[in-house]
Amino acid sequence: MVKKNFILIGITLVLFISGWLTGCFTTEKSLPSIYYSVAQNMGQYTVKGKLYCYEGNELDKYMDSEAESYRAYNIKSLSVQEYQNDSGIALTIKIYNMSNPQDAFGIYSCVRNPEARFVKIGSEGIVSSYMVEFWKANFYVQIIHSIPGPKDDLIQIAKELAGKINKNSKEPQLVSSLPVKDYIPRSVKFFHEKVSLNNIYYIPENFLELNNKTNGVVGYYQNNGEKAKAFIIKYPSKAMAKTAYEGYSNYLSVHKKNDAMVNVSDNYVFGAWDGMDSELTRGIMKGLSESLIAGNGRDRSMRIME
Repeated sequence: MVKKNFILIGITLVLFISGWLTGCFTTEKSLPSIYYSVAQNMGQYTVKGKLYCYEGNELDKYMDSEAESYRAYNIKSLSVQEYQNDSGIALTIKIYNMSNPQDAFGIYSCVRNPEARFVKIGSEGIVSSYMVEFWKANFYVQIIHSIPGPKDDLIQIAKELAGKINKNSKEPQLVSSLPVKDYIPRSVKFFHEKVSLNNIYYIPENFLELNNKTNGVVGYYQNNGEKAKAFIIKYPSKAMAKTAYEGYSNYLSVHKKNDAMVNVSDNYVFGAWDGMDSELTRGIMKGLSESLIAGNGRDRSMRIME
């Protein structure tokens, strides 16, 4: 028993020192012990290899083509630990450490499908054939299985992980400014830059003047078979919002884009995409105007995400 305890303590110290030396866990110092404590409760799975932590250029090399997408959400580091059972079935836990909760939600929202199987893990979680993922506080977490099938064991591991992150979080406040009527639950996407918006709605050039200081949301809407998207972009200043509005309006006019509407209020540019002039899009624009121009959006609850 003494020998076993010594080994376990040694593992804990190795994991802690590994995280401390790389600086990966300065925001959440308990992350190395999270991996260890979770491993103790994983039954048939045992740790395989060391805990890897990636930052800077090493992070870009590891993530390869995905690096740009995560950089647009201000990722600080990624830690990865692999596990394996006696049958050779592998399990990988990845913890993406973002700069703040809104960016953890942002990267999570990009992979979220409204028709997914949602579970109460952290702030919100999703279960799919090979993976359980969730976000909480500054973290976006993936638990990846090497074979498809029921994921009850992974859900329990995910809940254990989420419970070790001693912070709570909410969706970005801008989400609450989207109209509630005809909104498809859990469809909203959060973004800063054009590289992120490209995966949601493509505009050939950066007419909307997006950068790492802009905050944007896109919500999906449906009514009687008709679909459309609502968007809001918040700029650091009224002048920047006006410039973006004028540039994008000119693009829509020159190219006769009839499936998009845009307006500006204070330091917000807002509108509708993927919908012709209809009852649905007119309702979206009316709802956005009431929310932003009247200032009601900031006072709403987060019921849009429920």
